Amino acid sequence: MNSAVRRTPLVPRVDRAAPLQFLRTAYEADDWIAVFLKRYDTGEAVQRVGPVTLFQQPNVQAWLRLMNARHFNLFCSVNAVSSGRRSRTRDAVCAIRHVFIDVDQDGRGVLATINARRDLPAPSYVLHSSPDRVHVFWRATGFTKSAAEQLQKYLARELGADPAATPCSQTSRMPGFLSYKYAPPVLVRAKYGRTTRVYTPADFPTPPAARVAQARNVMVPRSPDVIERARRYLAALPPAVSGQHGDVTTFRACCRLVRGFLLDDRDALALIREWNAWCEPPWSERELIDKIRHARRYGREPLGGLLEVHP
Repeated sequence: MNSAVRRTPLVPRVDRAAPLQFLRTAYEADDWIAVFLKRYDTGEAVQRVGPVTLFQQPNVQAWLRLMNARHFNLFCSVNAVSSGRRSRTRDAVCAIRHVFIDVDQDGRGVLATINARRDLPAPSYVLHSSPDRVHVFWRATGFTKSAAEQLQKYLARELGADPAATPCSQTSRMPGFLSYKYAPPVLVRAKYGRTTRVYTPADFPTPPAARVAQARNVMVPRSPDVIERARRYLAALPPAVSGQHGDVTTFRACCRLVRGFLLDDRDALALIREWNAWCEPPWSERELIDKIRHARRYGREPLGGLLEVHP
């Protein structure tokens, strides 16, 4: 009589090179990040915050492998956090490094949809964290925290991604380690695309809420404090000089006011008049009004980018 032979599922080995490649690719050399470790069975959790170079050190990588062997799942912050901080809260995020979505079903179908859409750039890299589940990353710059979150919410709705995984303080699994979410555990793998390209807000579709606000020119009156900050910022900019790209200089100054500080046309005109007195030659009132209008419509500066005060 033959007896059935029970085979123990093979557990994949960690990939020692994968986390190092990811850390070098996903962040700037002087960034700080948060690394979060958690066991699903016991609820135990550990968090470490430090320079990205710290987590590349051989002794730290060895500790992470040890914790992973003890069934801790490894996650890292999607964006950079302020140096010296000990948390990964939204307030601690100091720089947006990625636009990110977490796809928890039909990962292959979502990737096919992204590749077919002409208004979406190709992902920088995709993490395969479990069967048919992917984390999609676009390397990014020039985003405020609010703008990144607004775009991620829009992409989650459009693509069927996880709507809860849209805060800029989001974490993602670290490639090269085992995920214990399912049995047997799965090795988290990264597939890289064109990693040297860094995308800006202009490379993505504008979320509907932002389009409506821009179309209607809806502006919230700025407080005296914001107006004074804008005045000091403008005073530090060089004046426009004829023959020295003065038109570009003035356009950028107007972008700082109506987009960076979100000033309405009246306040922006009042401040640009003060700065205009130092220009050679000064612009006419009509020219200043036109430049403010063009800056609001065609400028690419992140909306509200100069309102956020980083820790």
